[in-house]
Amino acid sequence: MGRLSGILIVLLLAGCSTKQAEKPPTTSERMVLGWAVREDFMQPDYPRFQEYYDAYQVDGNFIQMIQALHQGVDVVVVLGTWCGDSKREVARFLKIADLASIPSSRIKFYGVDRTKTSDDGVTEQYDIRLVPTFIFLKHGIEVGRIVESPKTSMEEDLLVILADSQGR
Repeated sequence: MGRLSGILIVLLLAGCSTKQAEKPPTTSERMVLGWAVREDFMQPDYPRFQEYYDAYQVDGNFIQMIQALHQGVDVVVVLGTWCGDSKREVARFLKIADLASIPSSRIKFYGVDRTKTSDDGVTEQYDIRLVPTFIFLKHGIEVGRIVESPKTSMEEDLLVILADSQGR
C-alpha cells in the first residue's frame, strides 16, 4: 500500500472522533448547539439527515421487540450537525424510533461543536468524547450507550440495551 493510500485510510477512519480546532462555521455548516428538538436539524438547512432517514432500510424483525421494551427508557442524543456520523446514525435512530413508536418526549437532543465541550456542563455530565453518542437512561440512570456507530446495527444494539434495561 502506498503512503497516500495509508494517509487516506487514516483520515477516513478518524471520522467525527478527531478533535479539531474550532473554526467559524461556513454558511453550509451552521451548527445546532445546546438543547435542541428534532425539527432543528431535520430541515432543509441540514438535508443529509432527511436523506439518510429516507434511505435507511430498517430491519423489521427488531421493531416489535423494540416496541415491547422501550417503555420507561429515555434517550439523550448528543450530536454534531457538522458530523457525517451524526447525520447518518441519528437519522437511522429516528427512523427506528418512529417505527417502534418511541415517543418524541422520551428523546432529547444536544448539539455540540467540533470541540465537543459545553459551557453548561452537559458534555462533562455525560462524558462525551465522540459524536453521536446515544445515552439510554432508566429512572435517570444510564443503562447503555451507543458511541459514534453501532457495534452490529442500530436496531440490534438498541434492542440489546433495551433488553438489558429490563428489571432495572
